[in-house]
Amino acid sequence: MILIVIQYALFAASIVAGKLILPYTKPIFLTGIRMFLGGIALLSYEHFHPHRKFKFHWEHIWYYLKLMLFGVYITYILRFWALGSMPAFKMSFLYNLSPFMTSLYCYLFFKEKLTKKQWLRLCIGLTGMLPILLNSTPAEASLGEFLFISWPEIAIIISVATNSYSWIVMRELVREKSYSPVMVNGISMTAGGLLALGTSPIFEPLLPVTNAPYFIIGLIFIIIISNIICHNLYGHLLRHYSATLLSFAGFMTPLFTAFYEWILYGVKITWHFYASCAIVLIGLFLFYQDELRPQVIKYNESPEG
Repeated sequence: MILIVIQYALFAASIVAGKLILPYTKPIFLTGIRMFLGGIALLSYEHFHPHRKFKFHWEHIWYYLKLMLFGVYITYILRFWALGSMPAFKMSFLYNLSPFMTSLYCYLFFKEKLTKKQWLRLCIGLTGMLPILLNSTPAEASLGEFLFISWPEIAIIISVATNSYSWIVMRELVREKSYSPVMVNGISMTAGGLLALGTSPIFEPLLPVTNAPYFIIGLIFIIIISNIICHNLYGHLLRHYSATLLSFAGFMTPLFTAFYEWILYGVKITWHFYASCAIVLIGLFLFYQDELRPQVIKYNESPEG
């Protein structure tokens, strides 16, 4: 179980690192350079791995275009833009919307029926977001609001929606089309990164980097931790734990992120965060309860505990 904790502790560290280097660059450029280099690293691994077959079929290009646009380009540009004005722990916390959003997509697109109990679980989880949404920082509020939700918060919600949709597309490629997850991520990251690098000069300065040494060190750290270590560690964990358990454990990410920001910046964590955590944790537990129960029994009965 310690590896699960390490996985999400490292992932939280990469989020905070992104927050640290944002003052020295722009969101579109950061998306482009990070995703392009990360994608190249994954494709290189896939190409030179002796036991993997590097394949691509042009009839599946539409899936990759959707992943490039929704899973990389829109998701990360909005994410980095919003991260510039909100605490990293808040952005990380709002990403707990993902399982609820995915469930709604399955209901809308795949006609998967939801019982009254499942709808209740969704409502509890979504309600848990309200306390933290009601507590906008001055930087967020300065960019404007729609009703009581700031535009950076709306950007993160859209980012979560596009990211959740991309996971459905990726599931189709991996499960139905038999592609390697490493290759799918590598192609979509590389293509999405190139798209971002191509559009960055249109909306941002031609050389959108200041304090280049600090930026490069931070960028390398993010790529190594998030794109390489966390990606491969997650694949290792899937061999020993269910995807359901790992998704539920993802709730640790905003907790680690809040701890890092408190240590580095002395950021004050208000009661809104704790209230939202408590409610969403209940919603997530109820949401995964039926799937977690067999998993808990299985590992309690195993020789290794």
